[in-house]
Amino acid sequence: MYCLYGPTGVGKTTSIGKIAAQHVLKHGSDGVVLITTDTYRIAAHEQLKTFGRILNVPVEVVSEYSDLNDVLAKYADYPLVLVDTAGMNPRDSNLERQLLMMKRARQNLKKLLVLPCTSQRQVLKTVVEIYSQVQLDGCVLSKLDESASLGEAISVVIEESLPVVYIADGQRIPDDIEPARAHNLISRAVYTAEHYSQLYGSLKYGG
Repeated sequence: MYCLYGPTGVGKTTSIGKIAAQHVLKHGSDGVVLITTDTYRIAAHEQLKTFGRILNVPVEVVSEYSDLNDVLAKYADYPLVLVDTAGMNPRDSNLERQLLMMKRARQNLKKLLVLPCTSQRQVLKTVVEIYSQVQLDGCVLSKLDESASLGEAISVVIEESLPVVYIADGQRIPDDIEPARAHNLISRAVYTAEHYSQLYGSLKYGG
C-alpha cells in the first residue's frame, strides 16, 4: 500500500497512474485499486477515474464522512493499493484535515512525498517539514526532465534522511517513472548540470 502526498501540481496523480500501469502490464489488472481522498476540488478525482477505466481497476473516493481505514481494509489482500491525496498549498486550512486522516491510517500504508526537482531548496525544505507530520517512508522525485539542476532536491532528501523510492521524468505513461537507484540518480544529476551548462554557454556567446 502506497500513499502519495505533496502540494498541487507536483505529479502525484500522474505518478500513481504510471505505477499502476506498469503493474497492470506485468501482472494484469487483478489486485490493483486506486483510492483518492481529494474531494476538495471540482472533478479533482476525474483523472484517477480515467486511469481506472483505462486500466480496468476499481477507483474508490474517500470523503471526510468516510473512513480511509475501512476502504484500506476492504482491499487488504490486494497486491497494489495506491492512494492519491489532495494537492494543497501549505497554507490551505484543509491541509490539516488531510494530514490528520493520514496519521490515523493503517500502519502498513507506506507514505511517499512527491518532490518536484523544479522547486527551490527552501520550498522543498518547507514541504518536507509540513508533511513529515505523517512519518514519511520516502519520496518520489518528479519533473527531472524539467529541471536545470537536481542538486537542490538531492541535497534536501539527504539532509532530511528521506529515501528516494521512485524518480519520474516525463508525462508518458507508464514509461517515465522508475525505481530510484543512487548511481543512476547521481549520473543523471551530473548529466543535467553539464547539459544546461553547455546550453547556457551557447546562449551567452551566441553559439
